[in-house]
Amino acid sequence: MYATIIKDISNANLNNIEEINSFFSFWELSTAKNGEITGAQKTSKGKIQLHSGYNPSREAEAAFKNQTSKSQVIFLGFGLGYHVIQAAKLINNFNTGLYKKLILIENDPGYFFAAMCVLDWTEVFKVEQLVLAIGCPVDNLTQLIETTDHINLGNEGLSDSHIFTIPAFSAHNQPYFDDVIRLIERNKTKNQINKATYNKFAKLWTRNSNYNLKYIAEAGKVNQLKPENYSDDFLLVAAGPSLQDILPYIKQLKEKMIVVCVETALWALLKEGIQPDFIILTDPQYWAYRHIAGLSAPESVLIAPLSVHPAVFRFKCKAKLLCTDMFEVSQFFEKRTAVFGDLGAGGSVASSALNLCIYLEAKNIYIAGLDLSYPEKQTHIKGSRAEQTFHGISNHITSSDKLSISSMFNANPEYGITYEGKQVLTDSRMKMFAWWFESRIAGLKNIKIKSLCKNSMKIPGVEYEDVAAVLSNKNQKEKKCIFKLESDSQYDYRSLILEYKKNN
Repeated sequence: MYATIIKDISNANLNNIEEINSFFSFWELSTAKNGEITGAQKTSKGKIQLHSGYNPSREAEAAFKNQTSKSQVIFLGFGLGYHVIQAAKLINNFNTGLYKKLILIENDPGYFFAAMCVLDWTEVFKVEQLVLAIGCPVDNLTQLIETTDHINLGNEGLSDSHIFTIPAFSAHNQPYFDDVIRLIERNKTKNQINKATYNKFAKLWTRNSNYNLKYIAEAGKVNQLKPENYSDDFLLVAAGPSLQDILPYIKQLKEKMIVVCVETALWALLKEGIQPDFIILTDPQYWAYRHIAGLSAPESVLIAPLSVHPAVFRFKCKAKLLCTDMFEVSQFFEKRTAVFGDLGAGGSVASSALNLCIYLEAKNIYIAGLDLSYPEKQTHIKGSRAEQTFHGISNHITSSDKLSISSMFNANPEYGITYEGKQVLTDSRMKMFAWWFESRIAGLKNIKIKSLCKNSMKIPGVEYEDVAAVLSNKNQKEKKCIFKLESDSQYDYRSLILEYKKNN
């Protein structure tokens, strides 16, 4: 369809505004005072002027006069393209140094093709870092507009962008662009959290990583992990209060599914005589290690980044695997060998657990204890190591209950909605985690994710399923959890360790 339109327009007399208008039902084009083409966007409420009626090019130039240097410029819609062309000129003129990357977001490809027919976009297509998000669903935009190969600490990507949100450019589909703006704001907030977290833990990450260098040579890597024969079904176990309701069934579920648990849930599983197939621990703090201290799981595989507390590597289990770390020490080795296995950085260990399930090619992922809220005003399952810690550090002045309440309200308290449609106490931090899961799930194909806990805060894209229905399913593939580690002997890690120590 668009090819035909372009062919027809290319044969038209572009100096004849009436002839051009015959091709565009959504615009009303006219001639500006300086002779350039201008126009208006047609809406249900009337017409909105897209560009100046006097000098559209000068208007576009003026829009950039007081702009400071940014890593990228993002257009949410673009009208006929005067502003886009001006931005491209500034990028291509290296002397300005204003931007490096140009991103165009438009949900309707017709507007994109029409704009190219009206104005000369040659300058735009000279931009080396050009991203065309044309007809792209909102859920898939993050990977196009944000830095994804490492944690954004506020120096690039969305955290360092000039965003054009001229109302006339987005009036033809405002709900779509409103969703894009919400996505951008969420990612900016996430980047701010990442930066604050990095500033808080940078020294600890570096110290832990340097101490753990000796484990690089002897530990396996997630990228070596190759499933040979396994279930299509995975169970992700977190340590939220609702896990209590599912615990009695997990032994049966493990007969059908690969069980991946976060470190905070390990104690609860072991108490029931259940050793998970995989344990994920990503937090660098000593208190994260305390969740597994004194425990052992000889049938389980522990996965952790290089930056965790060194005591983690003393944990007794079947095998220990390193995953990708987003920080300098780990990156030094990964640049010289291979990526250890990227399990992402979604702000919580549960996000890494979900990415592991996806990495191992799960078809169905069931989640338990991922409450992202405080059902019954509890932070963790009763008897968890977190709860024990509160009791252990409490005193006659500061009770364990007070410590628990403090942990609940150290972010902005809010309410969420459960899978039953009831209100549940949560906070802004948990809602950010929920949004990460929502965004991650939205980009998945052929993978179904369901919650077994009806009291958890509902994550869009995740449906509730009763555990009894799951257990009664006769169509599940028989579980055969057989994994092997491919050889990693082609890399001389010991020599690299010496090189790192010499240069750092």
